[in-house]
Amino acid sequence: MVIDTETGRATIVCKVRGITLNYSAKQLVNFDVIRDMVLETGVEPTVTVHTEKNIKRKRKGGGTVAIVTEPEDKTYRVSFFKRRSLVDNSSFPFGIKRVSVGAKESFHRQTIHE
Repeated sequence: MVIDTETGRATIVCKVRGITLNYSAKQLVNFDVIRDMVLETGVEPTVTVHTEKNIKRKRKGGGTVAIVTEPEDKTYRVSFFKRRSLVDNSSFPFGIKRVSVGAKESFHRQTIHE
């Protein structure tokens, strides 16, 4: 959520890594869709965003680079790469061990002894 300092008006901003969120992409990838994907509530596991005109750099022989405009499809999916998912829908990085001591719960880094 972003709050405008002059008007005090709050707006919700959704940022997705690797996808340019223009108007049409925001209709496909937004907070509600991502929430449903994470909670696995019967929604498709992937969303494909089609961009009609995307500017790219193409390498040519001899070390030159050409600037081209071409259509592009990007697929968004929930990824727990380098993370462990728990039953309660929480996650934490590999190498972190959950330790419960009484009512308190904490996380400790695991050390590997050879």
